[in-house]
Amino acid sequence: MSAAVLLALSMAACDAAPPDAAPGSPTPTASSTGWTAPPLQLPTVGPGDPCPVTEPRPWSDSDLASRVLGPGPLYPVADYFVDGALQLRDEDRQPDGTYPKKVRWIGSGYTGPVLVRAARIDAPGSATAVFSYTGEPRDDGHHAVLTTPESDLPGVTTVAGPGCYAYQVDGTTFSVTIVFRAVPAARS
Repeated sequence: MSAAVLLALSMAACDAAPPDAAPGSPTPTASSTGWTAPPLQLPTVGPGDPCPVTEPRPWSDSDLASRVLGPGPLYPVADYFVDGALQLRDEDRQPDGTYPKKVRWIGSGYTGPVLVRAARIDAPGSATAVFSYTGEPRDDGHHAVLTTPESDLPGVTTVAGPGCYAYQVDGTTFSVTIVFRAVPAARS
């Protein structure tokens, strides 16, 4: 056989699926580090019950934020939540009825994979959280790999409308829940 034929056969063999792989089988959800995110486990809020909003806490670097939400090491910046709530303006509403809102995230002291998921917890309705310049949709959330221990991550949180919502933020060494409200913005 000629060298060209051998090269073509060996390249085709490398591209072929392993013999035990079923066509169309789902890809594993483990990241390149071998980490698999835990299942989504958010609290629920009954009709008429108050939304158990996560209290903001001060942030030490006022150039980045004055307050953050949650115990970290990946925090949504609380400065985007007025009195603990995302303010939904009529002009924010998209044709599909959702409200995308800018929410920046800060990572501190952690490198590795993260998965941020969001959901409404008081009624039916959708929610998502994405980082603007890194990561990809995966495991019903937004997956990224933080490569430096201090990260500044612009992002967008999209909610279905006013209500009580939660983020579940997972990494290899942590899993935290952060609860927030979305409310109609006060008219001026």
